[in-house]
Amino acid sequence: MQTIFDEFPPVSKEEWLQKIEKDLRGKPLSDLQWQLEDNINVDALYHPDDQVPATALSWNGRSENEWEIGEYIIEDKTSEANKLALKGLQGGAQALLFRLKKDIDKEALAELLNGIELDLISTHFEQFYADKDPVKLLNLIFDHIKEVEKDPALIEGSIDFDPMLDWVDPPMDKMKECIVFCQENMPKFKILQVNGREYHGGNEYSSRELGYILAKGNEYLSYLSEQGLDPALVNSHMQFAISISTSFFVEIAKLRAFRLLWGNVLQAHGVDPTQIPAVEVHLARETQVEDIHTNMIRATTQAMSAVIGGADRLYVRPANLVKKEAPMPFTLRIARNAQHLLKLESYLNRVVDPSAGSYYIEALTDKLADEAWAKFQEIELSNEFSL
Repeated sequence: MQTIFDEFPPVSKEEWLQKIEKDLRGKPLSDLQWQLEDNINVDALYHPDDQVPATALSWNGRSENEWEIGEYIIEDKTSEANKLALKGLQGGAQALLFRLKKDIDKEALAELLNGIELDLISTHFEQFYADKDPVKLLNLIFDHIKEVEKDPALIEGSIDFDPMLDWVDPPMDKMKECIVFCQENMPKFKILQVNGREYHGGNEYSSRELGYILAKGNEYLSYLSEQGLDPALVNSHMQFAISISTSFFVEIAKLRAFRLLWGNVLQAHGVDPTQIPAVEVHLARETQVEDIHTNMIRATTQAMSAVIGGADRLYVRPANLVKKEAPMPFTLRIARNAQHLLKLESYLNRVVDPSAGSYYIEALTDKLADEAWAKFQEIELSNEFSL
């Protein structure tokens, strides 16, 4: 079939470079290169002659690029947090993240989740207080599910339980118990989170960030396997939390590179490399400024990077959070609607891996993956994450 491009003669990369050098009027072409990291240079021009084989990424067999629209629930008073959650659900949120600032009991949890149909959404919890106990919280959630007569096997959600992040002596025995409990009672619930947000250092440290995320996840797989758990089982109850910055193409490539590299880790453990755990994406805190309108615009392009890169769940920061004030109804609605627009108007949920085949993004994915794998190997040799 003939296309419009057949009417134009092909232009080689050498011809393009000659034209660029002419337009530069004596300046070296290297002036247009961007040094992303010490060992990663980004060229000014990518041409079909540079095309690398398309990165073989795993999308867990899905036929669409659907992601869950997440919403932060930031409120100390459980009754008010519940109102915010219900309002968010009415506005189209699909994944609630309750950021708990204090310990919670059975009655408080019931008030927090009152009126929420847990089998229709995914529900997630972070604990931001001393002496937090993820095991206690898991049991409270399970008891509540039974209390409201829902089937625990159908409930999707997670607890941000990252043993090496929040404990001097990582409670791996408790983690093992939780994984076994979830497998027997709540197989869709993710109890082990590899929180990569602590390693985010901006665009120029993307490969380092990936290397640390891979190393921590690999250590959890290795240790729990030695304790008698099937690594495939551990992987099925794991999820990753990753922050993204403002460099549009770099963040797309970073998320794509992560999928490729975690597949390599799984293969080394004898696990099906296509079974990539959920990737939960957050906008990096330092990307917000005092001007909330700037934050709204930035959040839209960051959200695009996240979903094009393959986020399974995305939380967009309300634009006024940088002011250390509670999210406003307006900023919550805009954070939510940015994602609705990407689905309903941009159709970014319709095509799996929409950036596949882009010479630039494929090359950048390749470079980041190579550098991150080298960092991962360095960390492994240093035993930095040895449990």
